[in-house]
Amino acid sequence: MIKDKLKFWQYYADRVGLYLSTFFILLFALLMYLQKIDNNINTYDKYHESIENIKILNYKLDSYFLNPYKLIDYDSSNQIIHEIEKDIDKLKEKSFLNLSEDNLEPLVTQIDKAFKEKSNYFEFFKSLNARATNSLHYLYDTRKKIESELLDKPQLKSDIDSTFFIFSKILMNIPYDEKCLTHRLSSLEYSSKTIKSLKYFLQHSKFFISDIKKINDISTKALHIPISTLLDELFVKLRVSYQKSRKLQNIIAFTFFIFAFFILIMLILSFRKIYKDSLELKAFKSAIENSDNSIVVTNNQKEIVYVNDTFEERTGYKKDEVIGKNPNILQSGEVSEETYIDLNKSLEKGEIWEGELINRKKDGTLFYEKASIVPVIINDQIKQYIGVKLDITRYKEQEQRLKQAATVYDTIGDGILITDKDKKIIDLNPAFEEMFGYRKDELIGKTPLFIETVDKDKILYEKMWFEFQDNHRWAGKISSKTKDGRYIPIWLSISVVKDKNGEVQNYIGIYTNLSDIMASQEKAEYLAYHDSLTNLPNRAYLDIYLQDMVDLADVTGKQVAVLFIDLDRFKVVNDTLGHFVGDAMLVEIGRRVRDIIDKDTLFVRVGGDEFVIAILHPKAKQKAIELAQRVLTIIKKPIKAYSYHLSTSASIGISLYPDHAKNKQELLQYADAAMYAAKESGKDTFYLYNTKLSLDIKDRLNIEQELLHALDNNEFYLCYQPQYDIQTRKTIGVEALIRWENKNLGFVSPNEFIEIAEETGTIVDIGYYVIEEACRAYMRWKELGYVLDRVAINVATIQFREDDFVDRVKVIFDKTGMDAKNVEIEITERFIMEFSIEKISLIEELRELGCHISIDDFGTGYSSMNYLKRLPLDTIKIDKSFIDDVPSSTHDIVVTKAIIALSKNLGYQVVAEGIETQEQEEFLKENGCDIGQGYYFAKPMSEDGLIEFLKSKG
Repeated sequence: MIKDKLKFWQYYADRVGLYLSTFFILLFALLMYLQKIDNNINTYDKYHESIENIKILNYKLDSYFLNPYKLIDYDSSNQIIHEIEKDIDKLKEKSFLNLSEDNLEPLVTQIDKAFKEKSNYFEFFKSLNARATNSLHYLYDTRKKIESELLDKPQLKSDIDSTFFIFSKILMNIPYDEKCLTHRLSSLEYSSKTIKSLKYFLQHSKFFISDIKKINDISTKALHIPISTLLDELFVKLRVSYQKSRKLQNIIAFTFFIFAFFILIMLILSFRKIYKDSLELKAFKSAIENSDNSIVVTNNQKEIVYVNDTFEERTGYKKDEVIGKNPNILQSGEVSEETYIDLNKSLEKGEIWEGELINRKKDGTLFYEKASIVPVIINDQIKQYIGVKLDITRYKEQEQRLKQAATVYDTIGDGILITDKDKKIIDLNPAFEEMFGYRKDELIGKTPLFIETVDKDKILYEKMWFEFQDNHRWAGKISSKTKDGRYIPIWLSISVVKDKNGEVQNYIGIYTNLSDIMASQEKAEYLAYHDSLTNLPNRAYLDIYLQDMVDLADVTGKQVAVLFIDLDRFKVVNDTLGHFVGDAMLVEIGRRVRDIIDKDTLFVRVGGDEFVIAILHPKAKQKAIELAQRVLTIIKKPIKAYSYHLSTSASIGISLYPDHAKNKQELLQYADAAMYAAKESGKDTFYLYNTKLSLDIKDRLNIEQELLHALDNNEFYLCYQPQYDIQTRKTIGVEALIRWENKNLGFVSPNEFIEIAEETGTIVDIGYYVIEEACRAYMRWKELGYVLDRVAINVATIQFREDDFVDRVKVIFDKTGMDAKNVEIEITERFIMEFSIEKISLIEELRELGCHISIDDFGTGYSSMNYLKRLPLDTIKIDKSFIDDVPSSTHDIVVTKAIIALSKNLGYQVVAEGIETQEQEEFLKENGCDIGQGYYFAKPMSEDGLIEFLKSKG
């Protein structure tokens, strides 16, 4: 039977091979023939396109003949000739001539000859047309001259006009009376004897008429050359031949397809027969190969003849590594010799053997197997052995882990407590008994100790259980009470055990005693999370605790309110009376606020004179407003600090979660924004956050983000506003003013981005850019011959905090070739308020370089006269706000006169900015102001605009 089966398989294998070979040969031949058809189609399309292109270009060429007396674009006409020649050359190719059974070559030669004849006519046409056009222009020019000479000869002038009227008909291809034209020219010829210009006119008229006749003759001949007719005839022959060829190709391709289809049907029938007979073999093979058990088949000599994929995965051996080998290559030496003796005896008797083996993988790893080995007996003889092996390594490891867990449970130093699903204690280990002093029988059936402990901290207790319900796990630090009444710090980890249906069976708590660790860490933790001055929690503590509040608000439905408190005018106290007085003031305010809040309210010093209060409550908004009013009241009470009796107030911003903010960061950010709104509304008040503030914050954040890349993207540029001598109105310098044009924000006013740049620190790099760009611009003006006394450059106070500021300015001067004496550094009054020895030394270094020093916007701050006279200054710049209402405002007149007088007494020059009227300029001139700047003289302008301005001023 096996022999017959083999013959059957051999017969079908040979027949299928023959069918497959024939099918692929036919398929390949069909594909090649289809490729040939596709090539023929492409070739036909190519030459059809060439014929059509020649026809179109021929029509274009005819248009020149049909429209004479116009200027011809020689490049365009030559291009047409060149393209026609190129397409005719294509028609001469053998690949084209072979497309048709007819002989196409004579017809192509005829087309080529006709085109060359037409091309020659076109060259004559171009020459005659150019000459006729030139003659016509000459005639028109001559007519103007003649008319001026014929003012007293109206009849002669009328004949000339009639002649030109006939010329116009000729130009417009309108029929004309040739006899009339001849008569007119004859009458003019008689008069030409006395008028010389008329003689030239008649000569060129005759030339023009002669050229016209030649042009018409050439055009008629060229237009009658039958190129289009010949092309149509060529195309008809090509199309007829192509259609015959396509019909034959379709018949051949269809024949190929029928043969291929027949072979495919025979293949399908053969395959179905083979498939039906192979199902049983595949099913058996699939069962062995996909078995989760390791399958090993050996011959009667116990040499391996087959292993499945599971065997390879379990042992690490590949099939070709074990075929022909004895299964004892897996022996580990961990199984007794008696087991193998018993195994061999059972197999020799033809009996099934079952047992457990410890084998070794290829990499040396041990694994456990439960084996069942079956002898295959045919005709009372053992032919093969089949081994089916189940990997029980995991079960053995679990058994070992259970033994180890029991040992750990009894010997570990951490306390372990187990409850049932109702949280009643059912077991605990010896370490738990020792840690808390209870015996097991005293606690069985009772509630765990940690529930009583954490219940005292409501937020911790609620957060723990909500987190546990979500994650089925919780870990945290608590303080638990022992049997003798002591409290010990515990790190508690709680987990849950569920059955296969997901129902809770047990809770497990692991208690780690932190007493020894806490002794060394408690002080460090306190310092890390508390302010050293006020002993209040600090920003790090706020970050953790506020997140807990937000998480708890999510699950309880409560609100979180944040009050951001900033003391008003605290900087004045700190700067004038000293930091020790300011510190004493902060300590007292911290104590007062702490005394009026309850234990569940968080009170934090976040830095400087800023504090934060956080409330978790169902009606947090109402509680926050009430608390804000109380805080404002107690802060306003007089404060005694050393020998000083001080008073201050606060600005408070309030934001709510989830009403306003989506997370703790927004909660603090929005409260901070509301606090600034409170300051802007007059201080000593509180302000509740609203969405308008959000828009302001968003705009500010957008500016912050775009500022980061503005320099790299070359978005900044400088404008320059001239400064002039008020007495002579001569331009003596300029002030460099930065401008910003952003692709996303558009034009951004300096009033919007300068303050943000100072706060974020980007003003430093921007400042160096302004200095270098202003110096380069000055040197360019100098090369053009415009030498100004100085260019004024604003420098932010924060810039002076750079250790290498002066060195970098020197580098810029050296790099640009700028002389420091032509640079005026403008500082603000804020610089004076933050006066220090370090800053005055920087100013002195700049003056030693040669720079001039100016105070900008003088009068708007709180300049100390003592500092003012000590600073090495050159110029005082009066702020625009004092100039605006001069001379109508008596107050501004007095202030402006005082500033000018003070500056003169101290030896400083005075610059007035914001001059917009003649009256303001006259007032400043009369009162001794040195330099002016403002729209009345000149607006800020680009560098090119400034150069034009300087040119106009001479």
